[in-house]
Amino acid sequence: MSETEILLWSLAVFFGRIADVSLGTIRINFIVRRKKIFAALVGFLEVTIFIFVAARVIQNINQNIFGIFAYGAGFAIGTIVGMTISDKLSKDLISVNIISKKDSEIIANNLRDSGFGATCYKGVGKDGNVNIINIVCRQENLSKLSRIVLDIDPNAFVSTHSLGSHKGGFLYGIKKK
Repeated sequence: MSETEILLWSLAVFFGRIADVSLGTIRINFIVRRKKIFAALVGFLEVTIFIFVAARVIQNINQNIFGIFAYGAGFAIGTIVGMTISDKLSKDLISVNIISKKDSEIIANNLRDSGFGATCYKGVGKDGNVNIINIVCRQENLSKLSRIVLDIDPNAFVSTHSLGSHKGGFLYGIKKK
């Protein structure tokens, strides 16, 4: 095998692996969102690419050690690319609960000033009474929300869960009709 062939096949393995791992991450996102047909189609492409790439690496394992490294590097980069694409595709609504022992009123006001709808209520924790702030927003807004909260109280407890559906209320970044 010439040096040019080794380089080209290593690049093909690298980019093929990025593609199949990215597709795998997207497929899982579709499974979680119960999009069966999309998950099946993406899974078909993912496995087809995987078989071609894996077969090529195994076929030339003695002549092209770089193919193995390209395979591993493609997997790593594919994970990052897949997560990034999944985040961009995801328009899922989430419910965010924030518990701050001392700054809940400031946090709620800052979130409201930033356009989030914040509902506050009282709760009882291990160490006594707490104030809980609840926000409903799209997953893509979580990093902005987290920055606002953690800039005020780095020790705040922030938890999220996906929402299946909603009706009424105020949602950040979603225009009312």
